[in-house]
Amino acid sequence: MPSNVLTTWDNMPSTARPFLMIENYIYMYHTNTYIVLPAFADSVQDVLPIRFNDSPILGRSAPIFSYQNSGPRSVQINLTLHRDLMTQINKDVSNVNLQTSDDYVDVLIKLIQASTVPDYDAASKAVNPPIVALRMGNDIFIKGVIVGSVGLAYQYPILSNEKYAVVSFNLTINEIDPYDARTVSNIGSYRNINTTLERTTYGANLGMITGSLGYVNNVLDNTYINGSVGYVNNVLDTN
Repeated sequence: MPSNVLTTWDNMPSTARPFLMIENYIYMYHTNTYIVLPAFADSVQDVLPIRFNDSPILGRSAPIFSYQNSGPRSVQINLTLHRDLMTQINKDVSNVNLQTSDDYVDVLIKLIQASTVPDYDAASKAVNPPIVALRMGNDIFIKGVIVGSVGLAYQYPILSNEKYAVVSFNLTINEIDPYDARTVSNIGSYRNINTTLERTTYGANLGMITGSLGYVNNVLDNTYINGSVGYVNNVLDTN
């Protein structure tokens, strides 16, 4: 590979460069909407409860335990967003029609709030319950429903547009699909991740990456061609 690859990448037009985001997102099944979470959570709690019924036995030092059930698995996240660091995160990070002037933090907050209420289909008179999927890097994936509440906190300082610079939120998702011990032992906290969903949420970014790599390969091919032609011309002139 030529030594000017990095220089070529640096000189690449901004329209040809890939926009790579970390693989954190929330997907809302009831509205077919996804949005990238542009930061890792401050903390993540992944809890799977288990319950037994205990029956005391006369003359026995320990009761008899009978298995009742497990779950539901619960994932709680606390995420802090710095609005002034995200003014340019508004392209290919959602299937919502984002404009360059949109405040990404505001868009994210609206969609997270929308993940707590159902969608109504006027044509079929159906109520689509709010079901979501959450991915946090390569550690956590869960499909379920938001329980309890979505909490938002706004903190100083105040920006020139009279909005809080720091916005944090927390939510808890309970898993809705059952699993057995063998499945959990193989996949753990990453179970139920869907490749179709992954292609849907990251198709735009992958397209941009492919286009950018094509641009780089084209530049490299031209470099080789021009270098080869120059070498041939130099040999001909010498002869």
